[in-house]
Amino acid sequence: MTLECKGVRCHQTLGAKTWQTIRMTEQDPPQNPFLALNFFEFAAISVLVLAFFPMSLVVCWFAFGKKTTGYLIEAMIKDWVQTVLILAGLAVLLFGGLVWGLIEWIA
Repeated sequence: MTLECKGVRCHQTLGAKTWQTIRMTEQDPPQNPFLALNFFEFAAISVLVLAFFPMSLVVCWFAFGKKTTGYLIEAMIKDWVQTVLILAGLAVLLFGGLVWGLIEWIA
């Protein structure tokens, strides 16, 4: 989705908005191709990277370059943070359910 108004273009990029003036550039900001993968594709790449870490990153650096390796690391960090937040939320729900059950059992 692209919005134009008074010499400023707003680019919608994976939920985040980045503002660029038309005078600076006519190109869209670069997008991380790893964030567009579905769950199973990214899971396969993550398993391979982690199984052969750190050699997988060195090979990726030489084969695909600095930018693609950076995108891969960024996507893996975002995936890790998302996983930790989901697990923390599940732990809070489980703990809350156990406390509620214990209180109901005692009372």
